[in-house]
Amino acid sequence: MHISVNRVFNNVARNLGLHNWIENIDSWAEWAFEAEQYIGSNKTFLEKEITYSDTTAAASATITWTANPSHNSWISINDTKIFFRDSNKIIGDASDTEQAIKSHAKFTILNLLDVINQSNFDNTISNITATSDFATTGDDNHAVLTLTYNIKGDIGNHVKIDSSGEGKLSKDTLTGGKERYHTNQLRLPDNMVKMLSVRVGDNIITPTSSKYKSKVADTLDRYYINGNRMNFASTTYKDDIVVTYLAVPMSPEGWPMVRQGHEEAVATYIMWKYKMIDYYAAKVPQYIVKDLERRWYWLCSQARGNDNMPNSAELLKIGKLWNSKIPITSHNAPFYDGLNSY
Repeated sequence: MHISVNRVFNNVARNLGLHNWIENIDSWAEWAFEAEQYIGSNKTFLEKEITYSDTTAAASATITWTANPSHNSWISINDTKIFFRDSNKIIGDASDTEQAIKSHAKFTILNLLDVINQSNFDNTISNITATSDFATTGDDNHAVLTLTYNIKGDIGNHVKIDSSGEGKLSKDTLTGGKERYHTNQLRLPDNMVKMLSVRVGDNIITPTSSKYKSKVADTLDRYYINGNRMNFASTTYKDDIVVTYLAVPMSPEGWPMVRQGHEEAVATYIMWKYKMIDYYAAKVPQYIVKDLERRWYWLCSQARGNDNMPNSAELLKIGKLWNSKIPITSHNAPFYDGLNSY
């Protein structure tokens, strides 16, 4: 689990006695990321996958009601609730509804159709459109609301949706969006820390040590990374390209999030770096920054050790592996030598 870095910032500000620390937030965010990199345990970052295709796709999901949505039924998009109301109880007009969407207020809409074509959403529910389709199955009337993320790409897959009890979700997040693979090149995610694997269909693609094409390289199924771009050999893939990587979880504000249990270590690292500025300006004695440095190294090791410590199931598996490596001894001559026999 990861938590907002603002909790760490509040801890730092409280320890240093700072009342207005907003002016330091950019530096502190960078130092928080540095601290997480230095801790570098197997749980510091998240393992994610992103899918690329030669044609981009939009993310979508559906919500199905057993009948028309009742008065005060709702859907939730990234924790912003949208309420339905009976069309016979009209209050306001469509412009009021659109303004309510922009201000994140809880609001009511005239009927199901009023949510259609509302595309000027703010950053929380940006560019999500909705269309309705009424279908009859037997004697039951079903109201189906389809939510689609307008911007093509994987980012739409991270939009969370929910609904009141009458609405049944096909899935709790928008899914299906794909990034684009074009001219043998793709753009890597901004929050990527480390590449883990690249898969095309059932084949794992390996990197090449050369960044320059040659007659030999053109015949190999390889890739190389230059900046935030991954370049492939002249092969044209028909299957989707799946990239698995370690990612920094990001908050809605765009700051890197911190692994739960790392708060004290990250806060100490920020305090150490912050006090180093005063040390360079000869405003604080050396022992203060040295104490912070020693405490940071101790907390860094502690956080890494706690994360990497195996749980009971992992310890049991390690024990089985270890026992399988113990030689089988024999008490029968001539193989028994009293010490290590095989």
